[in-house]
Amino acid sequence: MFRPPSLLRRRTLAAAPGLLAPPFFCPLSTAAAPAARKPTAAVAVLWDLAASRPPTTLPLYDAAVRLHLAATSYGHLRLSAAFVHPSHRLPPLAAPAATTHLCRVCGRRFRARDALLRHFDAIHVREHAKRLARIDSSRGGRRVRLAAALSLKISKYEKAARELTEGADAAAGVATPAGELGRAGVSVALTRTPAASLLERAQQVLDEGSVGCLMLVSGKDELASMLRVARERGVRSVVVGGESGLARWADVGFSWAEVIAGKARTAAPSVSGKWRDRDMLKRLEWRYEEEDDEEEVVFEDSDGDGVEDLVPKAKGKPWWKLDSDGEDSSNGC
Repeated sequence: MFRPPSLLRRRTLAAAPGLLAPPFFCPLSTAAAPAARKPTAAVAVLWDLAASRPPTTLPLYDAAVRLHLAATSYGHLRLSAAFVHPSHRLPPLAAPAATTHLCRVCGRRFRARDALLRHFDAIHVREHAKRLARIDSSRGGRRVRLAAALSLKISKYEKAARELTEGADAAAGVATPAGELGRAGVSVALTRTPAASLLERAQQVLDEGSVGCLMLVSGKDELASMLRVARERGVRSVVVGGESGLARWADVGFSWAEVIAGKARTAAPSVSGKWRDRDMLKRLEWRYEEEDDEEEVVFEDSDGDGVEDLVPKAKGKPWWKLDSDGEDSSNGC
């Protein structure tokens, strides 16, 4: 027994309701939102560590990393330099009341670092050697599957071993500002006059014209003249250390608390958009150039053989007053 064609058509349309809707009735929510334009200007970060120090509760390495994150939100980082006095020392970090050492592999806590090291060598080092031996003894597809299954544990072990090694190096020697900033990718220059060295380097960067945004991490008001020069040359300026008066001369200023909290990075798209709008308005700006109203009018004499008088140079009575008028008025008196 055959079913009527109308019933088959209704079932087909019910199974595929999208066939009924034309393409121009698609919901607007599926449309992809336009991506935000990423700044393309080159950014130079110049840091005077003596004039603008991060909070003592935050390690210098972490402060430099967060400063770089804020700088890269305004463009690609081209230069990062810090000027440090040779006698500068890092402040001691506040230690917690109950110091415990955490094993990054299994999560166990130990009161002494030596106990953590013994635990790591006795258990996790052996386990890691067994995993590597299993992978080496396998062949073909089994080797590939086993390596993929154990990759997470291997990477976790390597990260924990790296942290223990770096901690041992830090405990053996005293950390220096140059070492901490160097680990973060900042070029350090030891100088007895950090502010003067920063001013000289900033002037060199402006003369080269290789950057479009200059980020100054300083609190010296002597740099205000340099910020005015940067504005005249069309270079944007960002000042970190908003507690000082230097931020008034910059395009935008942030405090260390805002940089650490991520507010400087969050505000970057809106700030960059305002800069682009300002540049566009400057390009479209109509300027009135006043023309020279004094035109030289040349009168030829009756013979037509030369210049007789120039109107701007003619001084005396207006042209509508004749000499006879003055004589008549004098005779009348």
